[in-house]
Order: sequence, then C-alpha cells, then structure tokens
Amino acid sequence: MPPQSSIELEIAEAEYKRNLEKEEKLGRKEGMADAYGKLGILYITLGHLDKAEDMFKKSLKIEEKLANKEGMASDYGYLGTIYQMRDDLEQAEAMFKKSLKVNQELGRKQGMLTVYGKLAEVYYTRRDLDQAEDMFKKQLEMEEELDNKEAIAKIYGFLGDIYRLRLDFNQAEELYKKSLQLFAATGAGQMVEVMQEMLANLKKRKVS
Repeated sequence: MPPQSSIELEIAEAEYKRNLEKEEKLGRKEGMADAYGKLGILYITLGHLDKAEDMFKKSLKIEEKLANKEGMASDYGYLGTIYQMRDDLEQAEAMFKKSLKVNQELGRKQGMLTVYGKLAEVYYTRRDLDQAEDMFKKQLEMEEELDNKEAIAKIYGFLGDIYRLRLDFNQAEELYKKSLQLFAATGAGQMVEVMQEMLANLKKRKVS
C-alpha cells in the first residue's frame, strides 16, 4: 500500500531519498532508476508534478541506457499521466503512444490495457470520438478476457457517452443499460445512481 497520511508521505520521501543517495554512491544504475521512480510516484500523489516529471525523466534516461524496456514503458506511462493531469493532451498522447509501443513489443498485456484506457481518456477529453471509441473497444476486449466487471461497466458508460455525443440516442441507451446492469451486479451503488440519472436524461432528450 502506498503511504497515505502526510507524515507517512514525508517519511517515505526521506527514505526514498536515502536509498537514492546510497545507490548513487554505489553507482548502481538499476537502484537509482528504481529510487527515482518511487519518488516520482510519491510526487504525483502529493501533486508536485514538476518534481515528479523531473524524477521520471531521470529514471527514463537510465532505463534507456540500460535498455530496460519494461522500465521505459512504465516511465513513459507515468510521464503521460503527468501531462494528462496538466491538460497537456498532446504531450500525454505522445508519451502514452511510446508506452503502448514498448508494451506491445514486450507482449505486456497489463501495460497495454492500462495505456489503452489512458489514450481513450485523452481522446474522449479532446472529443476525438472515433479514436476514443477505438481505444475503449480495445480496452473492453481485454477486460472481458479478465472478466473485470466493474471496469467493463465503466467502459460501457464511456461508450454510451460517445454515442450520446454523436446524438445516436438508441445506441447510447443500450450501452448505458449494460453499464447499469453490471454496476448493479457488482454492488457499486453510487455508479448505479449515476447511470440511472444518465438514462433518465437521455429519455428526456429522446422525447424532446
């Protein structure tokens, strides 16, 4: 579990910095990259995005020298997340695409799955609906293989939104209903309410 309270976060930061210092003294590149990555994740949690970006760039530089593709894919993904949090969608897209390419080369399904979802969010935010749909469908296919019902329900909701934005209300309604059904089955009460509201609003639009 990542540290939660501010005291825990401060202790973790001091510990990671000590580790980094130790690895630097020993000249252990893998250890340094790992310490930079841990600090980067911590700074994302704290919302210190400039510091986080700096850490992941340092980690990436080492991973590239070591030709550690798994580490590179991870760093690209985190950098994409940082740019996404800053609403720099162009940079976010570029990083996620780099991460996806490496994950595909390595055949890392979990990595690919995560990045499909991230790219889908970027395209959806940008209202690039065709590309968003494509990414959500790729993500959906993989989540269905894993039978991850809550994730599947969430994707159906997003796909419903895409069809609603295209004014294809019948298709949107069908997808919202699928989403609602799955959220109900997983006991996600709050999301059930959200989807019921989406369906109610959709019915009003269909009537008017």
